[in-house]
Amino acid sequence: MEGAVTPGRPAERAPREDPGPGKSVGLWSLRAVVLLVLVGAGVFAQAHFDLGSRSTSEGARAFVEAHAPYGPLIFIGIFIAGIFLRVPAIVLVMLGGILFERLPAFAFSWIAAIVGSGSTFLLIRYFAREAVQRSLISRFARLRTLDERLARHGFVTVLVLRAVLFLAPPLNWALGATRVRFPHYVAGTAVGVIPGIAAIVLFADSIADVGSNNSLLSIPALAGAVLVVALLIVATIAGRRLFGKPARTPSP
Repeated sequence: MEGAVTPGRPAERAPREDPGPGKSVGLWSLRAVVLLVLVGAGVFAQAHFDLGSRSTSEGARAFVEAHAPYGPLIFIGIFIAGIFLRVPAIVLVMLGGILFERLPAFAFSWIAAIVGSGSTFLLIRYFAREAVQRSLISRFARLRTLDERLARHGFVTVLVLRAVLFLAPPLNWALGATRVRFPHYVAGTAVGVIPGIAAIVLFADSIADVGSNNSLLSIPALAGAVLVVALLIVATIAGRRLFGKPARTPSP
């Protein structure tokens, strides 16, 4: 009988689809180039600007102010490159809070977050969407359900995800493979990251001022620390619920 399985012989399984390594290699190559550029820029800066003498927050801020407007542009470029390299966004925002005053640090970090996350979205959407779908969305049932919500209520869903998970690297890459519209993605990101950036900048600015007038036990420092810790706890719990358990594929 056609289709019957021969006794003693295991049933043949359909061959897995080729994951298409070309696009993955292209992504890794791009990240490697960005990393090399950053390393080269760091070596050049150390050789020409004597960064060792400006390692304190006061020295760093004086150096940035003396080289305006290039200081903010360089910071925004480093922030965007960090998003591509999957550097934790809290580190990048804290760097801005140390280098600049609170309002400029918030503005520069916010701009860099939108440009960097938008760039990764377009990169995944047009060059590696299938690869990311195979590696993430196809493995996690919650992401498939989330894809449906993003298609119907893109702005609100992205806003909530950003408020909870902030600029988590897996989220940056996964959203590019979903059906959310780019304008909804940008708008939801722009609004959703505001609380996280504000809390981190407040904390980092208080840390930067410790060496001069303020104390770690000051109200701004404690408030910023509590907000940052709360953000990390919520992001960790939500991230585990969203990415923690791969979906089970039904046995044939």
